[in-house]
Amino acid sequence: IDMPPGTGDVPLTVFQTLPVDAAVVVTTPQSLVQMVVGKSCRMLELLHVPVLGLVENMSYIPCPDCGRKIRLFGEDGAAEKAAAEHHIPLLCSLPMNADVARLCDAGEIERIVCEELAPAADALEGLLS
Repeated sequence: IDMPPGTGDVPLTVFQTLPVDAAVVVTTPQSLVQMVVGKSCRMLELLHVPVLGLVENMSYIPCPDCGRKIRLFGEDGAAEKAAAEHHIPLLCSLPMNADVARLCDAGEIERIVCEELAPAADALEGLLS
């Protein structure tokens, strides 16, 4: 279930109503967002929902010419700090990818190729097996 960020009524109601075995917290690279990550992790802990890891979305844009990672939101390591603070693994850092948005908008999400998700998928498969 893709939940809105934070600890408002919607996430709280879902976690109290539906059986949830575990969660993956998704963040963005801005330092201010890490406050929301902390609140989410603490809420999940209080609800006894294990957090399997953290995924950093919109981490960078790959340069189309040289492949260098352009970090629009800076390089302060906010996701790494949040993962360490909450004792959860940072599963992966995902780039901004126009193809993902285009395929989602077209209803063709199954066609998305995102090699950067492989470490998260491998880690989750190992945790869940």
